[in-house]
Amino acid sequence: MQFTRMNKRAQRLAGMAATALVLALIVYKFSRSPEWRGFNWRLAANLLSHARAGYLLLAVLLVYIGAAIRAVRWKFFLRPVKTAPVWNLFVAQIYGFGSIFLIGRPGEIVRPAYIANREGVSFTSQLAILILERVYDAIAMGIIFALALHFTAVRLTGLGADVLLHRMRQASVVMLLVTAALVLGLVVFRLCAEAVIVFVERRIGFLPARFRSGPGRVLRSLAAGLGAIRSWRDLTASVVCTILLWTLNVTMFWVSFHSLGGELLSVSWWGAGIASFLGGIGLALQLPGVGGGIQIAIIESLKRILGVAPEAAVGGGLLIWAVLTFPVVGLGLVLLPFQRVSFRRLEAMADGEAQRAGAGTYVPHTRD
Repeated sequence: MQFTRMNKRAQRLAGMAATALVLALIVYKFSRSPEWRGFNWRLAANLLSHARAGYLLLAVLLVYIGAAIRAVRWKFFLRPVKTAPVWNLFVAQIYGFGSIFLIGRPGEIVRPAYIANREGVSFTSQLAILILERVYDAIAMGIIFALALHFTAVRLTGLGADVLLHRMRQASVVMLLVTAALVLGLVVFRLCAEAVIVFVERRIGFLPARFRSGPGRVLRSLAAGLGAIRSWRDLTASVVCTILLWTLNVTMFWVSFHSLGGELLSVSWWGAGIASFLGGIGLALQLPGVGGGIQIAIIESLKRILGVAPEAAVGGGLLIWAVLTFPVVGLGLVLLPFQRVSFRRLEAMADGEAQRAGAGTYVPHTRD
């Protein structure tokens, strides 16, 4: 048991080191760029210190409403297994995203682990819902980014900017087509999941067992997640929740930018959509307590795509990170005593659930 803990700790440290190295290389490359050498840190700090409180409070409120909508959507996904109180699911969202800030990407599984423990359902069933949630969000983000490139004024600068802009808009059309194909593929997979899984497992049968089992587990988890959608009502509710969620997410970005004023007032709602899309991708590089990837992605999207000055772009990136992080962690700390848990215990709970789940897969069943 102790060896397993040491091994997991070593893996986590290795992952953090790799993330830190990538972020350091990105920052080094930016620092060597001529356009960043004249960066005015005092101007950026002054911009942040004069952010308008009313806009910031609205942005924080939108973050909490977004977490509530995620909880409602999870309730619809969970309904074939159990009817869970929205409050418990809301608390799970707060703990989950707060854990990502404190312990990095491994904190992602805190949400399904907490819900499984709290509601007495299988951890793997909740892991399947997490995968389904990610599919919904990826589709929504792709659509927002593709539409944003057509509805906002993109101001690329530098050599070959016109060609790059043309290629980006072509890529957005391709993204919409790929999204449509993905939705169609999910429908087909939902109807023929077992046949598809068997076909894939046969095709990769030549691989060693340790590599062969992975794709099958992922596909079965995805099938279990899709199996949570049992009716047109559930499908409609989950789609409506996703539309509301990402409308609020982009609005939160837009409101936060406008709180800083200055050049960021020129960022349209669709421009905020571009920043939110790239910020979501940047979340893949997340150091505990520091973040990193999301700030860099937002800063570069504001500066290189939307034509915002570096100082204003840095202010916008740092402010979004703060709005997404501190209110969630703060509320999580307030809720911990009432739930009689700690973030360390949540992490241990997630590790324990993951170890108990092992290679097994749980397929949600309908209620009697």
